[in-house]
Amino acid sequence: MSEHFRALHKVSVVAAILPPAAAKPVIERLFAAGERNAFVTNARGTLIRDQWFQRFMPLVSPEKEILRFIVPDAQVDGVIHDIADAGQLRYPGSGAVYSVPCDTLYHTPDFPVWADVDDEAGADASIALRENLSLISCIVQPEQTEAISRAAMQAGAHGPVVFYCEGRGLRDRLGWLRITKKRTKEVVTLIVDNADADAVVDAITVAGRLEMPGRGYLYCMPVHKGIVHLASTVGGRHHAADMQQIVAAIDELMGHSDWRRRQVVRLGGGGRAAGLRLDPAEQADPLLVPQMRLTFISGQAHTPTLLDTALAAGADGANVMSARFVELESRVTMGRRLNRERNWVQTVMPRTQAERILKAVMQRVEAEGISETCLFAQPVSRTVTYRAQTHADTAAGATAGLTYRGARATR
Repeated sequence: MSEHFRALHKVSVVAAILPPAAAKPVIERLFAAGERNAFVTNARGTLIRDQWFQRFMPLVSPEKEILRFIVPDAQVDGVIHDIADAGQLRYPGSGAVYSVPCDTLYHTPDFPVWADVDDEAGADASIALRENLSLISCIVQPEQTEAISRAAMQAGAHGPVVFYCEGRGLRDRLGWLRITKKRTKEVVTLIVDNADADAVVDAITVAGRLEMPGRGYLYCMPVHKGIVHLASTVGGRHHAADMQQIVAAIDELMGHSDWRRRQVVRLGGGGRAAGLRLDPAEQADPLLVPQMRLTFISGQAHTPTLLDTALAAGADGANVMSARFVELESRVTMGRRLNRERNWVQTVMPRTQAERILKAVMQRVEAEGISETCLFAQPVSRTVTYRAQTHADTAAGATAGLTYRGARATR
């Protein structure tokens, strides 16, 4: 490995979804515990009014903030405890916190990391992975968000958390046709039990028509551990507890959430009638190879360089998310920290391709002399999107004369 980078092998990303008022005490608590920086992204929650006649009204969108911390695996339990305590996550509707392990994390010497990181000590979160929770991220056009959010909540999920990002890749290759595709995207995020994940993914896929070209991209990631107290309804309470609290209580009594599994009926006839081979039972899965999500963190000035390098190395597309970079050493003026801005560039691809792209980006960072950046990969368990078929894909058993050729890529 180049001397320009240092490698950390037992690191996780811990994310907290909180109301803005709870974000500051959480950050200060973690800074006191040894964390050196936090990445803060503005977001909004999603709530449906509880009266049946109000459910046709627009969704309620309370303000949220997403805090992300890069944490050694040995410290994950303590960080989650501190966030839950400072953010008062023991109350219903208070927020959520979860951790996702990383593969090897590479950072330049000037990128601040946790003060007590030790490659030789501590447990490895990826070995003790408990896949009782899944993180679902769906990247779509803003006008699709409400339909997708309603479908997810009707399938049993909490109110989704939504934030903005900028899409790159496909739009850049359209030439003058790029005016038909907006650069601004919205990321719909949910943390659900594995027992509910399939139903929620299928509901989102149908509501967002993700199997059609240009409709969006969904992927799931295994969550090591977390606490989820995000609400889905707002209004007067007619009983001592709402349905989310009742379900959580039954989960605790049963000791698991498998009792909530349900059968999902897949309807593929409409796709066949339109000339699309959409039913996974009728085709080989195109994404049997392991998938990864690559993340590059850098300043705004260097983001185009890293992004163009990833796309040139074979990435199909990427999304750029802006975050406030809150540092322990940042100057405090009138009780407020003066923060810089950092961009998170994220792209999903097969593991073999990810290794090549990661190497290309690292070489570009070294060649450009970029002194403060961070790169890491995380596992992806499932993806859903449109995939255009080539003649090689349809050679066996394909029906001649198809006008459209597409497949819902799932795993």
